[in-house]
Amino acid sequence: MRAKHLPAGRARRILACSASAAALLVAGCTVTPKPLTDVERGAEAQADLKAMFAGQEPLTHPLTLQEAYARALKYNLDRRVKLMEEAVAYDGLTVDSFDMLPKLTAEAGYLSRNNTLAESSRSITTGATTVPPSTSSDNNHVTADLTMSWNLLDFGVSYFAARQDADRVLIAQERRRKVAQNLIEQVRGAFWRAASAQALGAKIDASIKAAETALDTSRKVEVQGLSSPLDALRYQRTLLDLLRQLDEVRDKLNIAKTELASLIDLPPGETLTLVVPPQADMTYQPISEPIRDMEQVALLRNPDLRELSYQARISVDEVHKSILRLLPGLSFNYGGQFDSNSFLTHNYWGQGAAQVSWNLLYVLQAPRVIRQADDQVKLAEAQRQAVAMAVLTKLYLAYQQYLDAGKEYKRVRELADVDDRIYDQIANRVDVNAQNALERIAAEVSAVSSDLREYEGYADLQAALGRIYDTLGVDAEAKNLAELDVATLARETNAIMATWQQGPGPAPGKPKPDTTHMPPLPASATEDHGLIGGIERALRDVFGP
Repeated sequence: MRAKHLPAGRARRILACSASAAALLVAGCTVTPKPLTDVERGAEAQADLKAMFAGQEPLTHPLTLQEAYARALKYNLDRRVKLMEEAVAYDGLTVDSFDMLPKLTAEAGYLSRNNTLAESSRSITTGATTVPPSTSSDNNHVTADLTMSWNLLDFGVSYFAARQDADRVLIAQERRRKVAQNLIEQVRGAFWRAASAQALGAKIDASIKAAETALDTSRKVEVQGLSSPLDALRYQRTLLDLLRQLDEVRDKLNIAKTELASLIDLPPGETLTLVVPPQADMTYQPISEPIRDMEQVALLRNPDLRELSYQARISVDEVHKSILRLLPGLSFNYGGQFDSNSFLTHNYWGQGAAQVSWNLLYVLQAPRVIRQADDQVKLAEAQRQAVAMAVLTKLYLAYQQYLDAGKEYKRVRELADVDDRIYDQIANRVDVNAQNALERIAAEVSAVSSDLREYEGYADLQAALGRIYDTLGVDAEAKNLAELDVATLARETNAIMATWQQGPGPAPGKPKPDTTHMPPLPASATEDHGLIGGIERALRDVFGP
């Protein structure tokens, strides 16, 4: 039987439609790079600048150390990123948990054809047509079904995947803890460096001016021959060396306020005034706790180690998933069906099935898959042990640095006291000849330089304290931090730090006491003076009273 030819006009229409569809398909699959324009990037930059400092309480008063801690915990951008990562991880857990539920699929369709679906039958023995063409389907009809299916293997894999997501949420929490602890350490060091610059800035400038004046006077004395040339040159060398030291330290301290402003997310260039405790409160306390006990606290609380412990659990669950994938899959489904075809006796019906499937090639892969998963577990354990060694090394270094900084601080305080008394003795002299004036200025510069070394030594001491706390993994983060204003958060953070001196308290992961309504502590009662009590508290949390 000869095939029927399509009319020429219809053939051209079909060809044109096919060509148009092909052109649209090709155009849709073609993507070219589109770089950002300066206008688009400028708009993003302005939006970022606005968002970076949006919703913050303005700083209109001198900044205490407690408020610096609070502002860093509440506004620091790095910490905001970790909070969002934690939220994304929790959202992933919530979404992936739905994979354990059965699949409920709804489908509907409309079927239409331009001619009748007719069929006939032919005998396989005689080749004769046995049934004239007939149909059992309408040209237009609607179908619909609602089917629930559940695969036992997919459920098992999804269960372990959800457990891995739960551990990833905990990892995100540990990373948030780490950022908060690092912030406390960094704020502590930056605050005390900035406090040094603020407390001694005027004295440094005055001493530099006096030293430069004395240097000019000494040069005149040398030229006029009023003193030995060698003595004058030695004196000038001493002054120049002091000036060099003062310039170096002043330049280093001048950037401390900028670093502190960045940590608490203040706009660059904003004026920042600090509340500096009196020097009498700047004391050194030796640590009496055994370093071995502090090791146990660090191994228990350090967020890096806790993160790797969760990572090891994720690797173990990956082993379980790999083993499950080697097993046969058993699936069940049942659903209601509908078809509007008028030739059907029953337009509505229910249909169910059970099916077993098994990729037999997985059996050959099983030994390698299991070995790979086991090696991942061993790798996670080896990484945790390596980090544990690094944490213990960091603890010993921080401990030794604290002891060394304490010794150095005691020495510079004694030296500053001696230099102050020398300056008083020289300044109280009655005769004011040129040599005595030069000696007085040199004594003044030496006294200011010693005061500067005292503040710098205390800043180093505080930095060593911060490293100890950071290594131990002791938290100072308040509950419901996002809902608290800066003043309340500062009081609560300070209260948490104050409880470090008051005996054992909640261990990590347990709710902290609500101290929202506690009265503010004095500005000088900072957490720095409670460090040793804080270490004692951390030890009691681990080993008991």
